Amino acid sequence: MSLSPADPSAPAVVPARQVVEHPSPLTGVAHGGIALAAVVVFFVQELGDGGLKDLSGQAVVFGILAAAAVLLAGIYGLFAWRTTAFIVDDAEFRVERSFIWRSSSKVDYTKVQAVEIAQPLVARLLGLAKVHIDVGGAGGLNLAFLTRTRAEALREHLLARMARARALPPGPATAPGDTAPAGTPPLDQAEPPEVLVHAVTPATLLLGTAVSSPAAAALLVAGALLAASIWGGGSITSLGALLAFGGWAWSNVGRNWGFRMTRRGDTLRISRGFGSTTAQGLRPDRIQGVAVQQDLLQRITGLYRVTVTVLGFAESGDESNGAANSVVLPFGTWADVLTVLRAIWPELDLTRVQPVPQPDRARWLTPLAFEQHTWGVGDDVVVAHHGLIEHRLTIVPHRRMQSLSVHQGPLQRRLRLATVAVHTTDGPVSLRLYHLDAGIARRVFEDQLERGRAARAAVA
Repeated sequence: MSLSPADPSAPAVVPARQVVEHPSPLTGVAHGGIALAAVVVFFVQELGDGGLKDLSGQAVVFGILAAAAVLLAGIYGLFAWRTTAFIVDDAEFRVERSFIWRSSSKVDYTKVQAVEIAQPLVARLLGLAKVHIDVGGAGGLNLAFLTRTRAEALREHLLARMARARALPPGPATAPGDTAPAGTPPLDQAEPPEVLVHAVTPATLLLGTAVSSPAAAALLVAGALLAASIWGGGSITSLGALLAFGGWAWSNVGRNWGFRMTRRGDTLRISRGFGSTTAQGLRPDRIQGVAVQQDLLQRITGLYRVTVTVLGFAESGDESNGAANSVVLPFGTWADVLTVLRAIWPELDLTRVQPVPQPDRARWLTPLAFEQHTWGVGDDVVVAHHGLIEHRLTIVPHRRMQSLSVHQGPLQRRLRLATVAVHTTDGPVSLRLYHLDAGIARRVFEDQLERGRAARAAVA
């Protein structure tokens, strides 16, 4: 016997109560500690620039300003904790803020691209973490600070809901309690295991940082300043140069310490950091281009560096989501490079891309690096290799190309040469086919437009 909605014997449908959560009560302490750390860094920089002679006269003023900055940051964190709330369940993820301006941000699970966890040093000491949700637009959504355990649980929930939402057929969203279509993965389905793709050893990271052109340039500058200081009778002025070099070296080593790339399902996960740590999710279908770099000194070590342009990274104002995390291999051998490339694009086979050199008359424009300027077009990608001081191999899939342009300067016109630029999303990777024969450049331009259209149509 069926029960009608008006049947008084029918059980009442009670909607599930939404649980409202707040950030960690230690959010104020975290903000104050981060401000204190910034003050200490500023103090060390001023000490290196001005020396100890001016320190005594400015100590009181500096102390008052430092205390005020830490206090204000702590108060802001306290109010942020009290006035920030978030709701996360199977139906929605919403963040409400009412500190000065009221705002309500709701995340569409189908738009979630990646979820990242960052732990600045102070937050890490407190067991806290910041969650960044990349929704493909400018900035994304940040939630700070949660306990590390809650942040990881939130990331796993969002990623599971993202996968399930994308598995649903187009149409009205499935409400909680409704039956999902056959074949839709349940929310409690066991996640696929996390598989290690590549890990950078401390020895490789230290070697790559020490034997590099930026390190050599920084050492030369520091040495010159030290020599000038000694020759001129100075004493402490060289401290600034030494601190600057130490800061540069530490930022490169510390940022990528413990670098690990793993795969779970269709998402690559990158974790790195010594003091401050980040756990970054990266979907290969959002990578627009890859650049493999090797500077002059790295040819001695045989190490390479791999960076990527990712859709959404260039627009983000968060450092944890910007150019610093565009590095997907800090340093590694050519075998390591191929491992990372296979993880990003399993179908890529560089041996099937035939390199095409520049015409001989292009030697007038690239007399020293003529042999390094080659280009090639494969079934799925367009590739360019160039550089004298720094060798750079750039790879862009046909389907990621957004536009093309042909450039011809006055010397190129005289030599009947032209350069073809392949445009993707703004980022650290840019691809140019330098100094092609003008007729070939025009043919490449027209053929590449057709390849791009065909590749996008095949994906669609």
